Amino acid sequence: MNVRTNFEDYARSLDIDPIEAALMDVARAIQITQSMHSEAEAHYRGLASHVDRPGSPFEDLVAEIYASGSFAIHAPTRSRIKRDQHDVDAVIELSIPPGSDPQWVLQTLYKAIKGDPGSKYHGYLIEKNSRCVTVTYPDGVTVDLMPVVRLLGTPERVASLFHYKPETGDQYHKEINPKGFADHFNENVETNAVFQDRFDARRFLVDGETYETMAKRMASEASSRTAIKADTQPMPVHVPLDQKSPRVVALQLIKRFRDKRFRKHDDHSGKRKPPSIIMAAIALEAGPVQDNLVDEVVALATCMRRRIQNAERSLRLLDIRNPAHTPDVFTDRWPEQRSDQQLWARDLQTLIDRLQNLQHVGFDPAVILSTFDDLFGEKAGEAALRAYHDARTAQLEYGALGMKPSGEFKPATPALSAGVAAASGLITPARANTNMGGTVPDDNCW
Repeated sequence: MNVRTNFEDYARSLDIDPIEAALMDVARAIQITQSMHSEAEAHYRGLASHVDRPGSPFEDLVAEIYASGSFAIHAPTRSRIKRDQHDVDAVIELSIPPGSDPQWVLQTLYKAIKGDPGSKYHGYLIEKNSRCVTVTYPDGVTVDLMPVVRLLGTPERVASLFHYKPETGDQYHKEINPKGFADHFNENVETNAVFQDRFDARRFLVDGETYETMAKRMASEASSRTAIKADTQPMPVHVPLDQKSPRVVALQLIKRFRDKRFRKHDDHSGKRKPPSIIMAAIALEAGPVQDNLVDEVVALATCMRRRIQNAERSLRLLDIRNPAHTPDVFTDRWPEQRSDQQLWARDLQTLIDRLQNLQHVGFDPAVILSTFDDLFGEKAGEAALRAYHDARTAQLEYGALGMKPSGEFKPATPALSAGVAAASGLITPARANTNMGGTVPDDNCW
């Protein structure tokens, strides 16, 4: 890889459309870090060891544990920026009879985690849900631990989950394959080199990365982009944003939009939100990925809305299945009624309209601020404007608007860099960490 040639390509790509750049900056703000990723794995592996400990009701009965949901497809998002909160979904395979009573399994898992007074997790908030047990850590990070039993004579990783809802007494077993879906998604989601280079260029501008640092990083990352799909570790590796598929990044933004809508809008109160797994499955049907993130979000939202419209034409509920194992029905709990899918279709149209309006209006700071705050949570607009300011400052200070023939930066003009903040007139000083809003329980234990 010729680092300097690639850097010159980067320089040419720095002139990113400001609306596109602003949405990139919001996407950057909701990513989890490498340390948060490692912490997530430590959390659920620690729970598995605890459940399997001597004296536990499930002692020696934990066969395996692995990440599922968003972590498995490289799409986890921060649920609360200021506190670095994020949610982790994990599947814990138990060596018990597959026909075990669901109420007993969930209650026993709860007891195994809770332990005796003085044990590691006894003082944590631990909640039984209909398909999983949720552990909330002191810093607000949550782990949803879903117990399953592997089914013999079926494709690899097919398992039975245990459903029990105490409010209604409803209980049953359900055949699922979360690992199969994650593998299928990661193998089939399309990447885009243009998109990845633009994200990397944006990081270079906003974070103020020096040429030397960037050159070293580019060299070390050169082979990793082609290696991501081959990763088959129980906990998928942490994937930097500039190596992700635009489809995955668009999915993260739509999930953030969904959480905001179901947290702040009165007509959504008390309603179950569309599960992330449904959106991920539809994402595989949205056609070729776009070079542009705004266009990709619009395309994915349009595909989701179209699936609902097709169901509505037949007066039926949406039916989405696991493409890796069709008996695994993703829409078994949402939508419960047609009004649920109609509400989400209207939300998606709102997202589409607002983003397309931004493309039409152009970069207006007031419109960016109000639109992104409304779509993605409090302070999203401010974060985008702050990043815009930082990028413009970097362009002037480091000469990113022009380069010497040797590939080195031209010297900055001190008079220009000193007056950037005042001249931009875009924003007032903001905190380094911004709160993009709270979290809504996903109840996404398959």
